[in-house]
Amino acid sequence: MKTKTSRTCALATALPLIMAAGHAMAGEITWWAPEFGADRAEELAAKFEEQNPDITVNVERVVANGLQNRVLVALQSGNTPDLVDLANGWTIPFAATGGLMQMDDLVDELGIDMSDFLPAAVNTATYDGALYALPFRAEAHAMIYNKDMFEAAGLDAESPPETWAELREAAEALTDGNQYGYGIAGGGEVSNTIFRSLPFLWMNGGGILNEEMTESILDEPASIEAVEFYTGFLENGWAPPSTLENDGTALRRLFIAGSIAMYQSGQFDLVSIAEENPDLDVGTAQLPHPDGKDPAVILGGWNFAIPEAAENKEDAATFLAFLAEPENMGFYTDTFPARQSAMDMERFQDPALAPFREMLEYARQQPANENWVQISQMYFDGIQGILVGDGSAEEMMSETASQIDGLLQ
Repeated sequence: MKTKTSRTCALATALPLIMAAGHAMAGEITWWAPEFGADRAEELAAKFEEQNPDITVNVERVVANGLQNRVLVALQSGNTPDLVDLANGWTIPFAATGGLMQMDDLVDELGIDMSDFLPAAVNTATYDGALYALPFRAEAHAMIYNKDMFEAAGLDAESPPETWAELREAAEALTDGNQYGYGIAGGGEVSNTIFRSLPFLWMNGGGILNEEMTESILDEPASIEAVEFYTGFLENGWAPPSTLENDGTALRRLFIAGSIAMYQSGQFDLVSIAEENPDLDVGTAQLPHPDGKDPAVILGGWNFAIPEAAENKEDAATFLAFLAEPENMGFYTDTFPARQSAMDMERFQDPALAPFREMLEYARQQPANENWVQISQMYFDGIQGILVGDGSAEEMMSETASQIDGLLQ
């Protein structure tokens, strides 16, 4: 762990760079931390203040739902915090606006070893060859299922579905009255549906954008087939009627209540499930894939960013160096840390976490397109259109592809 003195020496060199961007209000910084991690954020802030009594960290708890737009408005207005947690899929679009501080020189001066970070996580924070954020959390979804429900339905609880065909069969067998086989997201924050549906397109050889990110491929057969598969759980009655409103939190609550037998999410849900319904016999598994094809999953996670308009970049940088220490990063995240050295912490060795760690091997970055925020909203609207019956998967995805192409061109 670096001492306060070593951090101060490093910052002495970086100070001209930091101060050049604007007036700094030394001694106080504001950190926007999402509510789901705010308790841990406040513990870290208190620990930091003990080591740095001349700096006060004001932790502002922010709600994750709508945070993307709140940050965008803040960056556009210049009325920003000094440090903010960004979902990794937002980082590149925000960097493209010019609203984030470039960090390459800063991390060098702070002595942060970027080779210790997961390369895919660093990619989510890199725009036009430069680093604009520091990854701290990396995650990949896996499947969470109720073993008792499997046994009651005559299924082998130790052999969860591995292919799409097996997943459909299991979902049908597990659906009984007010109990549904598989929960899918169709509402709430856009990213909930993106994270749970886009991997199905990738597994099947489709996607939202082509590799060059010059046009949409949602209207191609592989993409349409995958969207039909995803939305088909509701159409066939294997997902609850509340699907259009369900986000990740709602799915977890339905699982805890015994209303759904399987759903896709991150490892962060396991703690809540154990606390709220300790009697559940929970299983975890890799995400099912099309027969003969590999799984796929979105690389989730969060990054620390210092806005370009931040008033106190100097102290924010000191705090960033503290948060980047493996022990602190491992404490703050409720999934896996972005630093590989922090992965050795005991809390990440639970066997139930193995499928989530294995899925990291198949994780892909969301398209690094500056228009991704708007594109993902268009796709989300198209999925919702299918779920409410406004059109078939082919009709809605073809329409969405045209909208995206118009934006790109």
